Amino acid sequence: MQAHELKPARGSKQNRTRIGRGNSAGTGTYSGRGLGGQKSRSGRKPRRHFEGGQTRLMRRLPRRRGFVNHFRIEYQPVNLRDLERFDDGAEVTNETLKEAGLIDSAKKPVKILATGQITRKLTVRVERLSLAAMEKIEAAGGTAQETTERKVRSERRGAAKRKRRKAKPAEAEKGADETEGKKGAGKAKAQKGEAKAEAEKGAGETEGKKGAGKAKAQKGEAKAEAEKGADETEGKKGAGKGKAQKGEARPRAEKGGAETEDRADETATADKPEAAKDSEGDGE
Repeated sequence: MQAHELKPARGSKQNRTRIGRGNSAGTGTYSGRGLGGQKSRSGRKPRRHFEGGQTRLMRRLPRRRGFVNHFRIEYQPVNLRDLERFDDGAEVTNETLKEAGLIDSAKKPVKILATGQITRKLTVRVERLSLAAMEKIEAAGGTAQETTERKVRSERRGAAKRKRRKAKPAEAEKGADETEGKKGAGKAKAQKGEAKAEAEKGAGETEGKKGAGKAKAQKGEAKAEAEKGADETEGKKGAGKGKAQKGEARPRAEKGGAETEDRADETATADKPEAAKDSEGDGE
């Protein structure tokens, strides 16, 4: 067989449906789009889940809130006090717990909780044990073993928290001592800072007093210079006034001299006619 002789399987290829080629083709006139409306037009289509404006199905269905972890492992809980029914030295497993009626299925994982106390020495082998239950079983002389690897760290964190709580009082006392030491150091620093502030305050006051004295001295010098300038101004004013008075006296003196000369001339003139008259009388 050659490549050009290969043919598709019967029925795998079909002719394309010819749209809008007459009613005889089955999809003529309206081309399978119905009798008009938004969906029969080309271009924009209604958005997904749109139901013409009514409340869509996704909103009408009841909602589920929260989160469901599909990988969550559901353990069958067994309290520690329920293990008291086993004899000393007995081995506790899923099968023995199922026989004792403490769990429903031996195929599902089991977790031993620390509720209650135990006094028997047991060998416990289950999928998970709480750390507190493990401590109680070992304290009673038994052994505890987990058959699966622990993947969750929450219980380890809880044990670490309990350990920290036990060590917390000692740390609190140590912290109190350190706090007192820090308080003493802080108090000494505060006193030192106060002394330094007082010294700086005293220095500032001294500098302020010096500045005030200097300002007063400068003010006194300025006042003395102002008084000296005023005296000089008054002296200049007096000298000017004297000069003005002297100047005024001089015109007055000149005016008086002129008036005296006029008066003398008038007197001389008055005496001259009389003399002439006397001369004429004598002649007659």
